[in-house]
Amino acid sequence: MSKHCNGLLSGEVGPAAIIEQILGEADAVFRQRLKDRGFELPYLVIVVTPDGQVVLRGNVSADVLRSFGEDLKNVANELEAPPDPGDTTH
Repeated sequence: MSKHCNGLLSGEVGPAAIIEQILGEADAVFRQRLKDRGFELPYLVIVVTPDGQVVLRGNVSADVLRSFGEDLKNVANELEAPPDPGDTTH
């Protein structure tokens, strides 16, 4: 699975297009090394460009992405919440 959110146009040159290419190369190496070691497991790599575009590579299902998205929202909400007295986890 390869996805560039915000629409990667053919021939587009910019940070997202460059990251997409690099992640494609890294994805091939990652998959091969896992296979060589007898592993088949889900993975996801996400890169965010300075202007907020998201590029991702992985082999997870849409349901896993949705679940991960909900987890990210929860983490963001926790980060925005004021810390409890004595809480040092922020």
